[in-house]
Amino acid sequence: MSQRFTTHSTFKIERMYRATLERVFAAWSEQNAKARWFQPAEEFDFRVGGREVSRGGPPGGPVFTFEALYQEIVPNERLVYTYSLDQEDIRISVSIATVEFMPTAEGVKLLFTEQGVFFDGHDTPAQREQGTHEMLDLLGISLGESHPDRFELLSRRTLPAPRSLVYRAWTEPALLAQWWGPNGFTNTFHTFDASPGGIWEFTMHGPEGANFPNRNVFHEVSEDRIVLRHESRPHFILTATFADVSGGTEITFRQTFETAEDYNNLKPICEEANEQNLDRLRAVLKGLSSAD
Repeated sequence: MSQRFTTHSTFKIERMYRATLERVFAAWSEQNAKARWFQPAEEFDFRVGGREVSRGGPPGGPVFTFEALYQEIVPNERLVYTYSLDQEDIRISVSIATVEFMPTAEGVKLLFTEQGVFFDGHDTPAQREQGTHEMLDLLGISLGESHPDRFELLSRRTLPAPRSLVYRAWTEPALLAQWWGPNGFTNTFHTFDASPGGIWEFTMHGPEGANFPNRNVFHEVSEDRIVLRHESRPHFILTATFADVSGGTEITFRQTFETAEDYNNLKPICEEANEQNLDRLRAVLKGLSSAD
């Protein structure tokens, strides 16, 4: 019989995110936002005493089960949760994690502290700390990037679908209409020609009943890259690039405004709206993959 032992460890990781305090906290507290950077939850009950459960692992590898219990939640300030991690039917660790959110002039400083006990060498503190660094990198990616010097917002996402399918979702109007826009919006297409110089005119319908006419002109269209200009106000260039990566297709979604005024006015709205747009694209691709 193997000798049993425990290893105790504490580590702290500090990160800076160029995003609003509300968006960074929402990345932990809202299920859809958290699923952009963490294993999607089977159960997500974000309240004191609530549970979060998710399962996943590498292709062909063991299944890991994360089960957390929220112990304290102070909105936009801190959250504390305890969690266990199992590899198949073996418990490999139990931890308490504290996440603190501190606004700064540049954005938000996040301090992540974990105190854990690791069982019988199935996992190590060094591996857990490295995994947490990678997790917080993904959190940063999920918040998008802002480049005020060139009036640009940028989002990156790995989509679990081949590049050909992602291209279809952008160029077939029946598919594009299903996901274009943030949550709660729908579309009526009037003209759609996905070719260089082609016109795309549509009306976007808001969840409160407002209608927003839109006119775009395609500049480039290929399975690697789509570029269009939004000719309705506000004016911007949208560039989407697609690259084959392990697990599917990495999309880079770049929105470049023409003026500093438009960038500053729309950044608080478009940062989250663009991420929701990619969430909806992912859902459509999932449905297409299931149907194939």
